[in-house]
Amino acid sequence: MSRWISLLALVVILTMTGCDPQLNIAGAYFPAWLACTLGGLFLFWLLHLVFLKAGLLPYLFPLPLVYGALIASLSCILWLLFFAAP
Repeated sequence: MSRWISLLALVVILTMTGCDPQLNIAGAYFPAWLACTLGGLFLFWLLHLVFLKAGLLPYLFPLPLVYGALIASLSCILWLLFFAAP
């Protein structure tokens, strides 16, 4: 049984290496998820301005939970758009 667990752990480790794409920005390598998170924050900021103009802030309750979910969703959408395999 221990041999199967070791083999399974080895397979998991080998399949997880090299999964994260990296971006070369000004000669330094950054993980792609970091760029997607920054893009999600920027898109969130734009949506926040839209929410302010439309007067929707009183209807977004609890605000930290809604904003956190919005940032996570936008970051994942950017990841899927730019880095997911077709």
